[in-house]
Amino acid sequence: MDFVLRPRLGHFEPNADVVVDEERGQVVVAIEVAGADPQSLHVSVDERYLLISGRRSAANRLHRGSFVQKEISYGDFAKRIALPVAVDYGEVVASYTDGVLVIALPIAATAYLPATRTEIRLIVKRTHS
Repeated sequence: MDFVLRPRLGHFEPNADVVVDEERGQVVVAIEVAGADPQSLHVSVDERYLLISGRRSAANRLHRGSFVQKEISYGDFAKRIALPVAVDYGEVVASYTDGVLVIALPIAATAYLPATRTEIRLIVKRTHS
């Protein structure tokens, strides 16, 4: 059986959901990091981005036998999320429950929430080489 090695080098990007909750005045980010050591989780915010990093260690599981399917990534991870609005850095709250890291970032008083969306229509042509 041949295995295809992916060029991850122990680094992966977890899945995330980002929601602008206008009613509560916050941006809520949920990141899937099941199995990550809570002590390894780092969250930082700047004017435009939220950066989450940490480590999911491979425990002493499944050392015998041959893998038929391997989808769970281990090692260091990082996720960089563009913030849709300005946030209040001093009031950010994070919790880690059931493998999901949830970060609530209050929208800054001077934040601009776009009321309209710009849509660009493109025609994509297939070219033959």
